[in-house]
Order: sequence, then structure tokens, then C-alpha cells
Amino acid sequence: MSATESPAVLTGPSTRFAWLLQWKAGQRKTVYLCMVTLASCTLVMMLYGLKIWTDYAGHTPDNPPEFGDFFALWSYGKIIAGHPASSLYAMGTLHALQVALGMRDSAFNPFPYPPVAILLFRPLTLLPYGTTYLVWTLGTLALFVWAVAATCSRMGISVAGIIVAPVTIGCIASGQSGFLAAALLTAGVRLAGRRPILGGILIGLLAYKPQMAMLVPIAFAAAGYGRAFAAACVTVILLASSATLAYGSGIWSDWLAMLPAYAAAFDTDPVHMTLKPTIMANLQLAGVALPLAKAIQGLVSITVAVLVWRCFRQEAGRLAAAALLVGTVLATPHALIYDLPIVAAAMALFIQERMVTNPVFSLGEVGILILGYIFPLLMMMKMKPAALPVSAVPLLLLFGLILRDARRAACRKMVLF
Repeated sequence: MSATESPAVLTGPSTRFAWLLQWKAGQRKTVYLCMVTLASCTLVMMLYGLKIWTDYAGHTPDNPPEFGDFFALWSYGKIIAGHPASSLYAMGTLHALQVALGMRDSAFNPFPYPPVAILLFRPLTLLPYGTTYLVWTLGTLALFVWAVAATCSRMGISVAGIIVAPVTIGCIASGQSGFLAAALLTAGVRLAGRRPILGGILIGLLAYKPQMAMLVPIAFAAAGYGRAFAAACVTVILLASSATLAYGSGIWSDWLAMLPAYAAAFDTDPVHMTLKPTIMANLQLAGVALPLAKAIQGLVSITVAVLVWRCFRQEAGRLAAAALLVGTVLATPHALIYDLPIVAAAMALFIQERMVTNPVFSLGEVGILILGYIFPLLMMMKMKPAALPVSAVPLLLLFGLILRDARRAACRKMVLF
């Protein structure tokens, strides 16, 4: 080859697709990918909104639309207004009263919540049914978006991603309490360090759905958040005392007495099995017997708790909070798709942390984030991948990604100091 000749340019597969390997914030391809993802989710949200409106317009005042699980939440408040509180924990009595309110006889909407939740659901009957649905759903969504923007990430892409996320669509369609639980848990954990009293109160308000706070005592103990934990305990005591004064001390034994029957029905319910992103439900879908599935779920829960402890012991920052949010879904056997907004908040925390430290994402990381973001949509649409025992896989991958970055951050800190 002469000095004037140029060397041959390599055009093999590895060079041709090298541009896929790294995705930097602000790059055109990254912006396009985000725009396509958000636009697709916005379209789906509009279609679901149209369906909800059509359902509403097709019903009469005497036969209100169910709005998914919101009918159940509304029925609890309606029933408690005219019947003893113990009626909520007698599943046969509750079902008959709900059918009288317009529920299908084939539906199953028990009340597994502790008595403090009655205080939350009782006001849902103060406004007309459709208005209450809008106030409840949009109000709790706004609270969740505020919690993410105030404590996780103010980036426009993160806030927009939260608003149109498939899990957001799922919560709107169901009318459940996932937004409220996610707002309380996300803000409570993030505020516990710098505003411990407020953070603790927010966590204490989760007493209406205690499984969502199962990892919080471990995280607070590891991080040394004693004041926040004390504030949470005081809040729970005050709520429990209020429920006892309002409905009598016997309401607690009624709740505890019905839990085994509810758990047995929930654990074996084939209708909603594909809507459960839990380890135990995935194992059951794979054909694992329930006792073994419970045992494996227990081992996973213990492992996740230890890993969350380590994260908060090292540094109670964004990555530790993200690990707790994703770990909560992995650790509990009782979760449904509408409990997943906390995973969207975890993604916002992870992306924000990466933007601060190194705003470059590998192809694998992009794939995990997109999979975790859109998979709930496949579950809602009952598409074939969601019918397979893989709904917990995106959570496991995201949890591993967060733990890896947390370990790297801890190593960098050790080198610096």
C-alpha cells in the first residue's frame, strides 16, 4: 500500500451497529427514542380515557359505572354509612350489600384493609359517584406527580414519563389507591433524612396499606432515621386510636379473623394472576405448588430486605430509595399492577442519579428501563408475554441495575475518602 492510499474502512456488523451500544442524554437518537415512547403511551392513555368516558355515558344514575376497583372503594364508604363497620369484614354480608349497590354478582371485592382505612374511604360518598371518581383519581395522581417532582426528579422527561406511564394508565383505569400509596412511600422515604417528622408522618399514613411499608423500618434503621421512625409510629398509633374510637375495639379482631380467608382467595385467584407482578404469582403461573411458591417468596423477601439494608447503610440517597421502591414489590406477595407507580418513581430516581454522575446509558440499561416502563401495558392488554410467568423479570432486572450502580457509587466514595 502506498503512502497516498487510505486504509480500508471496517464495515463489519460490530462497527455497523456500534451506535446502538451507548445512549447519551441529549443525543438525537436518545431524544427520538424518548419522544416515541412517550407519544405511544400518550395515545394509549387517550384510548383508555375514551373507553372510561364511554362506560360512564352508557350508564344511568341508578346503575353507576364501576370504574374498575373504584366501585369497591366507593362501596366501602357507602356501606359504612348505613351499616355496622363489622359488615366490611364479613365477606358474605359485604358481597350482598355491594350487589345491592349495583355490583355484578360474579364480582369479588372484599375489604382486606385494616380498620384505619375506613377513615380514608368513608368520605368517598360525599360527592356524586362520577365526580368522586374524578376527584379521587386525578387528585391522587397529582399528589404522586408532586411527590416525584419534589423529591425524585424535576426533569421534564421524568415528570412527563410519570404522567403517561402505563402504570399511571392502569391506576386511572382501575381507580385504585396506587397513586396515594406511591406518593406517601416515595415522599416519606426521600424526606426522612432532611425533614424527619414530615417524612415519618407520610410513612405512618401508609397504615391503610401496611405491606407497602414493609421495608421502611429496615431502611430507617440502617440509615439511622430514628426521628422519622418515631414520627411514623406515633402517626400509626393516632390513626389506630381514631379507628378504635370510631368503630370499637372489636373491629380489629374482625379484621384479623377474615384475613386468612382473604389471603387464601387472593393467592389462588386465577382471574387476576397475570395482573400480579410478584415472585409468588410468577411461580404459580409456572406451575409451582403454592406452599413452595410461598417459601421461595419468603427467601426472596429476606434477600431483598438485606440488600435494601446494605444500600441505606452505605448511603441513603437516590439509589437506596430506588432500591427500596422496587424491592417493596419484590418483597411482598400481595401486589397488583396498580401498585406499580412506585416502580416508575424508582426509574425517575435512577435516571436522575445517572444524569448527575454519568449521563451515558448502555444498550442493556436502555433495554431494562424500557422493559420495566412498558411491561405493565402488556399486562393490562393481556398480551401473550404477560400471560407467561415473567412479569417479575423486569423488576428483578431493574433492581439489579440499581444495586450495581449503588455498589459502584460506594466504591467511588471509598476511593475518594
